[in-house]
Amino acid sequence: MFQLCGETPADLSKASALINSLINQEHINITIHDPAIAHFTKEDLEMMSKMEKELKVSVITGKKGQDSVITLKGLTGFVQTAESRIRDIIRKVERNEHRKILAALTSSIVEWQYKSGHNFKAFDIFTNCDLEEAFKLQTTSVQIRIDSEMYNADIVRKIATKGRKRTELKRVELKAAAQSFLPSNWEDMKGQSVVLVKLTAGSKEYADVEKEFKKTGLSSNIIKIERVQNSALWRYYIIKKEQLEEKNQHKNNEKCLFHGTGPDTTDQINNHGFNRSFAGMHGALYGNGTYFAVDPSYSAQGYSKPDAKGHKCMYLARVLVGDFTQGRKGLLTPPNKSSKGVHFYDSVTDKTNNPSMFVIFSDVQAYPEYLITFRDK
Repeated sequence: MFQLCGETPADLSKASALINSLINQEHINITIHDPAIAHFTKEDLEMMSKMEKELKVSVITGKKGQDSVITLKGLTGFVQTAESRIRDIIRKVERNEHRKILAALTSSIVEWQYKSGHNFKAFDIFTNCDLEEAFKLQTTSVQIRIDSEMYNADIVRKIATKGRKRTELKRVELKAAAQSFLPSNWEDMKGQSVVLVKLTAGSKEYADVEKEFKKTGLSSNIIKIERVQNSALWRYYIIKKEQLEEKNQHKNNEKCLFHGTGPDTTDQINNHGFNRSFAGMHGALYGNGTYFAVDPSYSAQGYSKPDAKGHKCMYLARVLVGDFTQGRKGLLTPPNKSSKGVHFYDSVTDKTNNPSMFVIFSDVQAYPEYLITFRDK
């Protein structure tokens, strides 16, 4: 409380106005818009209530159109602290929501089980997701919980151990669901996980790929075009595609792009996809990710290395570029969409107005659909 004394009402009015101005300068209102707010848990809301009392800020939750919003009012420093804490909650909620989606999709494709007595029991969907992710990455060890105890799971040997305790693990593909994820033009894989199918010259599929390969005047002779059928990679790619469609609220996330490579890496790519661990080998001007070109000539000239016969290799890949922005040297992940936001771009490029290349930082954002073997004239 201020008590003002002065010679004239005008002096008092001036002093009052100055104090009110200073008070207003020390107070701010901040509104946070984010769909994740709608998914705050009871614990999250209780934490906000405690923070409101601790920092003496006003925290008002509400809706603005389709968006959930939180409005913060109070002294500048305390409001900024409150905003930082709420954005941490949003990041946590967003990670949990993505994890729920991925776990649900994964559980519709594959089921991991552990031996209990004479029978096998299914893991919960989150452990199932962790095991399948480790299986995809061929991680030799992952920590899991079985009957409230922590075990070390060996994905390759399919054994979980805790001291002297050993439990057998089993991976069961849910055939009907798994098959429904695969493209209709794929040939029967007869139980194999990876199959290369040589396209018939003159077929529509061959002609479509050839047209893309030669669209910018590339005059190289095509020796063969193979369709890469990798059921696990394809399913993970489709799961990621569905995630991006939900996150970005649109379906314009995918492009067909080119990736040139040497003959010694095609087996690795066919079996395990594009690997970011090779990022930086060719300059990495726009970030340490995997690079894809819009123009096949660029991939053919710069990155398709010939083998002893002079044969070169290039992939026509499906790539989830999603929402993209300008790249720069040293990036390990795409940047934030805004300085205070918790949403990231999905990829980066060399020129946002007319991209000639894209860089992705998640291995499941690209699928090596066609392997083109060719030679220069």
